[in-house]
This record gives sequence, C-alpha cells and structure tokens, in this order.
Amino acid sequence: MAVAVLRKPYLVLDEDYRIVEVGPAAAGAFGPLVGRDLWDCFPDSEPLYRPHYDKARRTGEPVEFVQFYKGTVARIRAVPAGCRIELFWEHIMRLDTLTLDRLATSLSDAIARLTHREAELGDSGPCGTLRVIAGGR
Repeated sequence: MAVAVLRKPYLVLDEDYRIVEVGPAAAGAFGPLVGRDLWDCFPDSEPLYRPHYDKARRTGEPVEFVQFYKGTVARIRAVPAGCRIELFWEHIMRLDTLTLDRLATSLSDAIARLTHREAELGDSGPCGTLRVIAGGR
C-alpha cells in the first residue's frame, strides 16, 4: 500500500527578507530564488505581505492571515525563528475573475472552503477577513 504524505510548502526568509531556504513542496516555484530578496522578486507583494511578517518579527508570535495575490487565495502562517521568518502556506483556490458574477461566486467558494478548513482545525482563524458583499444591479 502506498501512502502519500502531503507537505505544506514553506520557505525561510532572513532578516533582510532574502530567501534562504525552500521546502521540497515549494522548490519548483521558489528554489531558483534562493539568495534573492523576496521583494525584488515580487515587488507588488510587499505592501500585502510585509506588514504581517513585520508583525511576527515585532511580537515574536506566529501571524496567520488569508491573502489574495495574483488570482489566488492562500492561508499563510508567518512564524518568527530568531532573526528569520518561516513561511508556511496553504493554497485555497484560484479565483475566477472573468466576470463579476464569476468572481463573486469564486469568492463565496473561497470563504466556504476557509470556513470549513477552520472548523476542521477548531479555530476561528483569519477567514473573517474575506467577505462578499452583493450590490444592487
């Protein structure tokens, strides 16, 4: 009998936000970037992610959040480890942005998946940060 072990992707950033380690599940996307500054590689991501990473460094406590970036919703956990930050993430889904109706539907699906996942984990996690508000037509 074969057993598949699913590993969460992870990477480690040093104090200057250079990628210094990449886990096997993230090697395809981030392996070639080891040694490079994260914000140089993904400059448009800095205002979205850096405040959470800085909070983890400042408080010394893990910070978990849900982020939308380049069409994807992911749940990220930033864990301070000395002067480094360990990042773990779970891909929730790719959003359908073809039309506003399809975007609203895929956002609702993302919220449902996050709510289900949080119920499995027994936490009230960051799902509350995503909301779909239907407007009039």
